[in-house]
Amino acid sequence: MKTIAINQYGSADEFTMVDMPTTEPQADEVQVAIHAFSLNPMDIAGRMGALSSPFTDLWAFPLVLGWDFAGVITKMGKAITGFNIGDAVFGSAAPAHAANNGTYGEFITVNTKELAHLPAGLSFDQAAALPIAGLTAYYGMKHNLKLQSGQKILVQGGAGGVGLFAIQIAKAFGAYVATTASANHRDLLTRLGADEVIDYHETDPAAVLHDYDAVFDTVGDIDTGLKLLKADGQLATIAGQPTDEQQHDQQKKVAFQFTQGSSQDLADLAQLVVSGQVKLTVTTLPFSVANVTKGHRSIESRHTTGKIVIHVTD
Repeated sequence: MKTIAINQYGSADEFTMVDMPTTEPQADEVQVAIHAFSLNPMDIAGRMGALSSPFTDLWAFPLVLGWDFAGVITKMGKAITGFNIGDAVFGSAAPAHAANNGTYGEFITVNTKELAHLPAGLSFDQAAALPIAGLTAYYGMKHNLKLQSGQKILVQGGAGGVGLFAIQIAKAFGAYVATTASANHRDLLTRLGADEVIDYHETDPAAVLHDYDAVFDTVGDIDTGLKLLKADGQLATIAGQPTDEQQHDQQKKVAFQFTQGSSQDLADLAQLVVSGQVKLTVTTLPFSVANVTKGHRSIESRHTTGKIVIHVTD
């Protein structure tokens, strides 16, 4: 199969087209012909050699990166139930995958823990944008913060891949949503449902927001988030490690989020998109070394809005 791989850790210039063998599914796995995959900040960390165990346990060079995908099942293990050959699916690969089994290629073999059927009304390109960023936000709102209708939440970093999902999912849950972003993103975030957009370059959120029930931090600014929480509020961060002092606040709860999503969570997230409650901000590029390189550079610039999807085949 054709893959876009690296032969050593380094810059985005390391990508090259490599023919590699496909992997056969084990009893609890399916093989998927990839129609689209998306890029994530985690991919950049992997390319630079900044990830460690368990991600790198099975890695060698040439290395195919990537976790998010959408496609069609081509082979199945003997123990698989609930899926059939020919099913359109989307999901995320396991954190530790073999060197030739990332998503930057034509096929991938995965278990079904984070695999869901592609619903009517959702394209492969759209579905490929959902798993890591979307599931991180959905897990944060539903399972971690247990956000309820009428509560107030601040999403720190609303214009990023996870932040865009978090704002809309929080609104779908009936919350009042404030977010931080640069001024040039205000119109987009307002259209997506944010009740307040605070330009963090000009205004300290803690100076204007008070008594919030929850904070979802995607930028690593835990101190600011804690200042605006109510006494029994909760803060979940995906971008920083809380200090001992922050974790031992006698009233407020703060913790790093370890996302443990499921196939059902993916299916529920997809329905929010199909119903129009979550709108996707996606840049789609054809499958090529040049476009994967371009996507990595865009994410590294920290000025990417939404998700970058690589379209492999129709």
